[in-house]
Amino acid sequence: MTRTRWSFVLFVLVIAAAFPSTSGSSVAVESRTAAWCNGSQSWTSVHGSIGDLVRVKARVASAYFARSSRGQPTFLDLGRAYPNPSRIKIVIWGSDRVNFPRAPERMFRAGQLVCAQGVPSLYRGAVQIEIAVWDAESRLMSF
Repeated sequence: MTRTRWSFVLFVLVIAAAFPSTSGSSVAVESRTAAWCNGSQSWTSVHGSIGDLVRVKARVASAYFARSSRGQPTFLDLGRAYPNPSRIKIVIWGSDRVNFPRAPERMFRAGQLVCAQGVPSLYRGAVQIEIAVWDAESRLMSF
């Protein structure tokens, strides 16, 4: 990979649908939920932050592996599904799929809440963030 591709730092933290509580207290679960993706903005406001480092929390609307397309990208649409131009599109190129323990379109299912941090760009009217590496220990995706 070139230095240019690594110049942008993107982080995506993935959260499970439910937080198990070891203490049995719903307060403990709520505090962990509130701390996760702290400082995030709404996925609908990211369009005004092109070129700036942002953190966005949203549900996956759709996941698609375009194996017959050039570069074999996987698209994770956040907030709204394709072709809605207000969606946030996470792009994982085919050459980067080996950096994930499972196929990304299977790891990140529709309805799953994710947190993405990175520098969004516009591509054909939709906001996109490119992702390349998954760190399972910290639940982190980065570019």
